[in-house]
Amino acid sequence: MLDIFKIPKLSHLSTKNKTALSLYPWKNCKPDFCNQLQKPLTECNVAIVSSAGLYDVHTQETFDSTILGGDFSYRIIPSDINMDSLREGHRSNSFDHEGIRGNPSTGLPIPQLNALVKEGYIGEISYRHFSIMGSITAPARFIKNTTPDIVKYLKSDHVDVVLLVPV
Repeated sequence: MLDIFKIPKLSHLSTKNKTALSLYPWKNCKPDFCNQLQKPLTECNVAIVSSAGLYDVHTQETFDSTILGGDFSYRIIPSDINMDSLREGHRSNSFDHEGIRGNPSTGLPIPQLNALVKEGYIGEISYRHFSIMGSITAPARFIKNTTPDIVKYLKSDHVDVVLLVPV
């Protein structure tokens, strides 16, 4: 069992947050299998799935922090988004939100991927990405409803690589 109270990086958390994290039913996320890329990364289409809870303040609703077990919805974020239009609606109080609020690309690194395309490290960046809210303590609805939708989009967009950004 994970002993949250002995992890130095979490020493800044309140006792309430440490207790909640110590009681959380952590899952083994080791995949049963992994696919190998069938082409060089320099030819791949890359998309982002981030649990930063980011949304476009002009066109999208924030995530609902009142849903028991966590908001399992997602927001589609276009590659050409003005990063200043992104707001963070994450419900967790187990991290300092100031960094991501001040620079949303830390949670959705679209500009960084565009730079990698320009430098020739990756082939292209997908025209849409996905933002979900982390801190989903009851993941069944997310797994059943949200994940298949996102996978459907990724397949239809011919995405080769997904950059998962946990927040």
